[in-house]
Amino acid sequence: MLGAVFMLCASAPAGNLPFPIGEQLTYTITWNGIPIARAKAVTEIKPFEGREVLAMRITVNTFSFFDPVCKVDDYYEGLIDPETFLPVRFEQNLKQRNYRRHEITTFDYQARKAHYVHLLNGKTRTYKIEPDSRDILSFMYFMRSVLLEEDRETPYRVMSDEKIYDLFIKAFKIEPVDLPHYDRKIPCLTVKPEAMFDGLFVRKGKATVWVSRDPRHLLTFARVSTPFGRVSLTLQGVSGPGDDFWITEKKDNDEDNNGTR
Repeated sequence: MLGAVFMLCASAPAGNLPFPIGEQLTYTITWNGIPIARAKAVTEIKPFEGREVLAMRITVNTFSFFDPVCKVDDYYEGLIDPETFLPVRFEQNLKQRNYRRHEITTFDYQARKAHYVHLLNGKTRTYKIEPDSRDILSFMYFMRSVLLEEDRETPYRVMSDEKIYDLFIKAFKIEPVDLPHYDRKIPCLTVKPEAMFDGLFVRKGKATVWVSRDPRHLLTFARVSTPFGRVSLTLQGVSGPGDDFWITEKKDNDEDNNGTR
């Protein structure tokens, strides 16, 4: 569940990319107000099958005190063609209490097919894709290049569970959001995603997210109602390239807290 919540994380363009290479985002996940896990998202360029691709990775790990209740150790990696920004390969390795899932999907846009393999049970499948089909992770990073309009619903198509599904992004009003390591209030657009299937944002839950209106288009806060309680996701900090307030204010506040200024 926690990994699915963090997949909502969708910053400033670097070249033609909608986010900077080398960026790291850190989040705290709370359950009914109790911090229970940390999530991190990083980007880099890496070699893959004789070429360079853009790699995006997300990890979600519960804090040790919460492991006896429901230990989570989730890993997601998306490899993207930096020229077309279409996915090359998507991997997710989920370890959530007694739940296990490790699968890889590779994309062939010339043949318009995706090849899926479940590494734990051996299941394989090849299915048709559209010219702009994206998996969940690459879609969320792609959305960072999109300036959503207030009071507007926008339909999209995404891939999940070996199928292509409808996804509706409902944007509402702009609201200020307070973050723990930043002095200013961050203007954010309130967004409610609605999918025609479980598993995109959270299993059996409804999500509301707040996306910053600056060029980074960062997910700053998310709130999800589930049968087991209220789950929240809060941005703690941004590191990597850049000299905007996301980098400088966090660094200044850290120095103040450490007594170095």
